[in-house]
Amino acid sequence: MANIITGQVPVATIGPFGDSPVQVTCPSCHQTCVTKVEFSSGLLTYLFCGGLFMCGFVLGCCLIPFCVDRLRDAKHTCSNCKAVLGVYKRL
Repeated sequence: MANIITGQVPVATIGPFGDSPVQVTCPSCHQTCVTKVEFSSGLLTYLFCGGLFMCGFVLGCCLIPFCVDRLRDAKHTCSNCKAVLGVYKRL
């Protein structure tokens, strides 16, 4: 079948995000940009903290997961209009 051009620009759907910046077309400002990633504590961070605490690391070592970005959730925002594009949750 032949494709019929309707005059509309195809909109790319925003797929699943990871923990690193990606290039997307923002649905709010319609600009192609690289996302800005901000990390925040999530369920996996608290589970690792509790696990380390239960293992006897009570002298502050149980707080290490709050400093490791690979254990935290990642929020992707548009670098132009600051709109939230998606959140990558570890669990």
